[in-house]
Amino acid sequence: MTNVIELRNGSLKRIIFYEVSDAQNLAIWGGESPSEALKWYRESPLDSKIWVSEWLTDEEDAKEVSPQIEITSIVLSTIANCMERWSN
Repeated sequence: MTNVIELRNGSLKRIIFYEVSDAQNLAIWGGESPSEALKWYRESPLDSKIWVSEWLTDEEDAKEVSPQIEITSIVLSTIANCMERWSN
């Protein structure tokens, strides 16, 4: 069995979709802006998470082409690294 989806109306656009969820994995925010994702994460409850996934879309349909990946620890490590660099 193969998974096939037909996307109509011309060329496909690649979307990187970010999502912030609470500790129960309920979405708080979702969108294409990494900076907005960080803003929502900072304002979210403790134990919230940041996720990323890739989508292909046309004018009418969208298809997730990569599963959601939790990137919270990567984001926090990067911020900590930058803070350390800036403080020196």
